[in-house]
Amino acid sequence: MTQLSIVLPVLNEETLVHELLTQVQQNVTSLVNEYEIIIIDDGSTDQTWNLISKKAIEDKNIKAIKFSRNFGHHYAITAGLNISKGEWVIVMDADLQDKPQIIPKLYEKAQEGYDVVFVSRHNRPETKIYLGLQKLFYFILNLITGMHFDSSHANFSIISRKVVEAFNNFPENARFYGSTIMWLGFKRTQIAADHGIRHSGSSSYTISKRIKLALDISLSFSERPLKFAIFVGMIFSTFSVIYSAWILYASIMWSYTVEGWSSIMISIYFVSGILFMVLGVLGVYLGRVFREVKRRPLYVIEDLIN
Repeated sequence: MTQLSIVLPVLNEETLVHELLTQVQQNVTSLVNEYEIIIIDDGSTDQTWNLISKKAIEDKNIKAIKFSRNFGHHYAITAGLNISKGEWVIVMDADLQDKPQIIPKLYEKAQEGYDVVFVSRHNRPETKIYLGLQKLFYFILNLITGMHFDSSHANFSIISRKVVEAFNNFPENARFYGSTIMWLGFKRTQIAADHGIRHSGSSSYTISKRIKLALDISLSFSERPLKFAIFVGMIFSTFSVIYSAWILYASIMWSYTVEGWSSIMISIYFVSGILFMVLGVLGVYLGRVFREVKRRPLYVIEDLIN
């Protein structure tokens, strides 16, 4: 049986492919005898796939997957986990900020009896403003989801075969690697490591993609957004009751009245509050159910090598 699988999702990384595979192989071959490198092209539009396929043809230890289009980072990870055969599987990003030199430390830590080991990134090269905004982002995410996401963690981790099987049997279409692994449980720990510098190119993970990811995680793994919608609806309804009392008081005490105005304003505030509450609950639930019942494939594979 394959001892170790390395899952590498890539998108438009033509300048990184050679260096990435070289460094990964250098750190894996000295660690185990049987290994596989699973590299998933998530709909690249440059020469990434041509370079990957050339490497895979030259080396049977490299398994290459090409998506028919861009399905998303976490679906690429899912594809890699689906076909992995290793007793242990390492998931890492392909920009070399997840340093391949950490692979032996991850593997050795896992042998101490852990099913999940994540890398806690230290000495990150980003600016203090970026790191501050990221901490704020994770604070809000933790508040919304009720889960504990560590801002020093990304996807760089090692998981055992039983964790892989549990992940692969996860029935939902919503797939987010870190939050799903957290939800699954198992014995876990972390190791500290310096965060690497991107070898070349620029990140495809924009702010809008990060916000979308946070919203998707929140809606998939927590009921708090639903409760928040109810809370907002209750605030509007309460405000309408208080405002109604004020209008009645003003009318009685100061003869303050505009014909028809009071009843219209009371109705608008009250109905808006109720609608906000009901639509918030129904909208989120129906949206998630609609996605699930369609049962579309998580990804579509255009080409496979090895």
